[in-house]
Amino acid sequence: MEQLDGEPRLQGGDHGGSVALADGRRLFVYGDTIRDPVSVSPFMVRNSALVTNRGCVTALAGPSGDAFIPDDADNTGYWPLSLRSVAVTGGTRVQIITNRVRQTGDDAVFQTLGSSLVTLEAPTGRLPQVVDQQPLAEDTTDPRVPTRGAAMWDHDGRVYVFGTASNATKTTAGWSLHVARTMPDDLGDMDRWEYWDGTRWAGRDEVPARGTAALIPAEQGVSHVLSVFERGGSRYAVSKEGDYPGRSLAVWKAPSVTGPWTKHVIEPLDNSDGILRYTPPAHPDFVTPAGTLLISWSESPVDHGLYRTNPQLYRPRFREIILP
Repeated sequence: MEQLDGEPRLQGGDHGGSVALADGRRLFVYGDTIRDPVSVSPFMVRNSALVTNRGCVTALAGPSGDAFIPDDADNTGYWPLSLRSVAVTGGTRVQIITNRVRQTGDDAVFQTLGSSLVTLEAPTGRLPQVVDQQPLAEDTTDPRVPTRGAAMWDHDGRVYVFGTASNATKTTAGWSLHVARTMPDDLGDMDRWEYWDGTRWAGRDEVPARGTAALIPAEQGVSHVLSVFERGGSRYAVSKEGDYPGRSLAVWKAPSVTGPWTKHVIEPLDNSDGILRYTPPAHPDFVTPAGTLLISWSESPVDHGLYRTNPQLYRPRFREIILP
């Protein structure tokens, strides 16, 4: 991550989900991103992207020099949540589900709204570019409505899209986990998704009446954004137990996507020394020599003044863990 010192468009950022590209490179996407205030403006943008290739890193420029996924005309920005990649003729297609974010005050005051689907094309050996951006879930400020796309996972020809939700006052110690599924070609049309209601997969028109089941409850539940994947016949959800104020990295394990999900506390991941630690995504397609799982987590200084003087404090940290 020290190579970011020479990247004025990406000095620091959070989240950091990734996918492999068909030509062997890897794409990372970040949420709120700080940049070199001397050479780039504005100082903070809602998202950024980075391509790595054999130890070299390249920060991707947005169409106007701002965020990689551009803001709307009303300054609504886009936080990357989850992403998937598919090899296509000539390169890779990447789909990213994002959360629309509206500024309501200073840099620390915002509202999260609905989800959108962003499509990138990454030609072999060339830099990825945004080619399509469309609304997915309608805008809402009700935290009881799952944020669709908090995690995404391809399995047996379907895409499983996970959502996270809280209570009406957003006071739960964590978020509940919900799931829907669809065919890859229908990812952009939620009317064609199926939603797990606790008993069966239901159509969208049945969801308001039947509700969607929580795979994992909100109390001491998962982070707002997480990773879900399959390995060795088991399903895993990697997250911070209890979201931001939590103290531990946890892995939930299940025999099937609908559960039951059993929590395993892995190791401490608490906030200390003026640093918040949160949103640990997994990188399950990254091959490690020991067969472990590569994860990362976001770190952010409580003192926002340090963003400008010590941007290295606002960068993901990486570690390998053994799955339960």
